[in-house]
Formats: sequence, structure tokens, C-alpha cells
Amino acid sequence: MGLFDDIGKVQAAGGSRYLTPGNYTCEVQALKVIESQKRRGQQFFVAELAVVDCDNGEFGPGECASWVVNMDHQSALSNIKGFAMALDTDSSDSSITPQVMEELVSSDNPAAGIKVRGFLYNVKTKAGKDFTKANWSAFA
Repeated sequence: MGLFDDIGKVQAAGGSRYLTPGNYTCEVQALKVIESQKRRGQQFFVAELAVVDCDNGEFGPGECASWVVNMDHQSALSNIKGFAMALDTDSSDSSITPQVMEELVSSDNPAAGIKVRGFLYNVKTKAGKDFTKANWSAFA
């Protein structure tokens, strides 16, 4: 058995930090769906972003960051839809379809280079822990 025999069965590891509370302007690098390496079958929507500007001092211009949505959560699709609508100033609630989302996460990477604005803030979960919520809007 060779050292790299199973490399075709795994996903390349990512490495950017999660966005923290603050106001952001970001440029999309890639949108994708990945499977958890810890829990088989659990999927995440991932927006890989380059920070253009932020007011919280934790990210400088050009730094990479990720916005990750656990697809198991009830609010996942509505949160992702809000992000998708921010990608296009002409979009509407009804224009974000399954086909549009499949294209956005495809290897063609059509959202790369699009700028979005994000307002991220913490809310308390039922368990009393902080959860960072995001409101996305188009960059005009």
C-alpha cells in the first residue's frame, strides 16, 4: 500500500478564519458545498471571501475569510438565499432557484470577483452560546 493511495477519497483542507461581528465589504473567491470530515453526510455551504474592508480590526484588506452555513440547520436555505441575492442587484426572492444555486457552487465559479457587503453580529443560541448571524447586501 502506498502512502497516498487514499488521496482521491478526501477533500483538500481549507484554512481561512470565520468572519466575526462587524461590517464588511468582501470579494467572493469561491462558493461551494463541502461534506464534513467529522460527520459523514453533514454538508456545509461555504463562501470563501477576500476582505476588502472591515470595521472591527480583526481582518485587514486582502485577508481570506469564510462564511459557513451548516445545511442541517432550519435557517440554512434562507440565509444562503440572502447571500445569493446580494450577488446581483437585479435579483429578487423568486429569482434564486435551485438551478441558480447549483450554478453558483459549480466548478465554473461564476460569483468569483463579485463584491458584497455583510453586517455580522452575535445572537445567543438556546444553549446560551454566541452564534454569528450575517445580513448580506449588494455592493453598489
